[in-house]
Amino acid sequence: MRNLGKRILTVLLAGLLTASMAACSGGGESPTSSAAGGDSSASTASEAGDSSAADSSTATEDNGEVVQLVVWGQGSADTNDVNEVAAAVSEITREKIGVEVSFVRGQDGEQINLALTSGEQIDLLNYTSASGGLTGLVRSQYATPLDDLLEEYGQGIMEIINPIDLESCRIGGVLYAIPNNRETASAVALNVRADIAEELGIEIPEKATYDEIHDILVQVHEAKPDLYALYPSWAQGGMHNPLPYDPLGDSLGVLENAFTDSTEVVNLYATQSYKDFVTMMYQWNQEGLIMPDATTTTENNLAPMGFASFQNYKPGIAEELERGTKYPREMILITEPYKHTAVAQNNNFIIPHCSASPEKAMELWNLMYTDADVSTLFVDGIEGKHWVWTDDSKTFITFPEGLEGSTSGYPSCDWAMPNQQLTPVWEGYPADLWDQLKEFNQQGAISPAMGFAWDSSSLTNQVTACNNVVSQYDTALRWGTLNPDEAIPQFVADLESAGINEIITEKQAQLDEYLANKE
Repeated sequence: MRNLGKRILTVLLAGLLTASMAACSGGGESPTSSAAGGDSSASTASEAGDSSAADSSTATEDNGEVVQLVVWGQGSADTNDVNEVAAAVSEITREKIGVEVSFVRGQDGEQINLALTSGEQIDLLNYTSASGGLTGLVRSQYATPLDDLLEEYGQGIMEIINPIDLESCRIGGVLYAIPNNRETASAVALNVRADIAEELGIEIPEKATYDEIHDILVQVHEAKPDLYALYPSWAQGGMHNPLPYDPLGDSLGVLENAFTDSTEVVNLYATQSYKDFVTMMYQWNQEGLIMPDATTTTENNLAPMGFASFQNYKPGIAEELERGTKYPREMILITEPYKHTAVAQNNNFIIPHCSASPEKAMELWNLMYTDADVSTLFVDGIEGKHWVWTDDSKTFITFPEGLEGSTSGYPSCDWAMPNQQLTPVWEGYPADLWDQLKEFNQQGAISPAMGFAWDSSSLTNQVTACNNVVSQYDTALRWGTLNPDEAIPQFVADLESAGINEIITEKQAQLDEYLANKE
């Protein structure tokens, strides 16, 4: 990989990066890595970018000094391994843009908020765990405006990211984040155990209606009554979205069907589509097709005990889940792919207000999108230590002998980094995974509200009250434990008492203004 191994060896022999850096407030120490919740995902080298895109950048600051930058990512990893990766990245970035990198993974929302509040130096931050997401960070003035920085230092990024997706990261017309080059569309799907389907002679269709899915679940339930035919996506009734609506930020006022041209904001929980779905789930529950304690289970990995769960679809998701649970998977598509603001806006990076050098941060960010070596180091770690090629064809990578995802000091976390499509594909995934992902993103039907950012700051009390009502009813209705004929009227009445109509009126006004300004 372009003599990367030699560069890594050189820098490791020279010693790892110094952990002490100046914070934005003029002193203090840089953050240290912590392991708090990781991820393992697919990853390969493709033509999604060109490492030469950033070569024209100035190598150092005007005074000739190398700039120290701090990057906060996502996913658990061993501190020593993260430091080694940072050292290897720095060997490249020092030469290309005059930057050395300190890297941190695994921060939760509380740690992020504390660092941003105190002004601790962070130059690039993945805000997946940040409270309030991108909108909350912007309201708190923690995010740096990016339009001018992107124009001057991010030309490589602009050649890669779809302008439609880029618009999703604007708040009030100002760009504050850049979408990671991952899935920017979504589709409703059912994730099923392929081994059970094969055992029972059930042919799994590529796409199905809910009626057809019902028939499959009945077959499984009758043949294996001790197995949960349908179980939650995660603990306490977690469910990937089963309906193709645009949430318009918080699902308190939605576009009921993102596949249509309608821009009418409605109460999701009063729509016919919601009633039809929860009525279906109530019937399935009566038939014994649903895990009885779906809403209360504390178990996240339910695959050993069940057959199917709802899933947000993307190319490679079956293989990703199989790696995590060790059970073969197949996906049944329920909808075609579609795009709305939240899909492209989530899980990205910002340049925080406390960056020591926003210009250099953007140069580094540009390299993370355009340089295959830099991207692969951030996503997968160091060749030979965290991953190896499966053979001389260099088509797939795998773990070195004796390692697996749960024992690696640097588990792959491709979704959380700027450009997974520059990295090698892991063994078990299709060789053309990144081509499939690109096609999937391009096929996504675009919600008419794409790019709209909801500002609820004038209605915080109503939003809080409505969310409390939703938590009281929604999960139980979705899993069929409440009779919808009895519960929905009271649910809607409680929402109206909490102020949902005020929210819908204000959201409609903001959406109308946004759409008018686009014309």
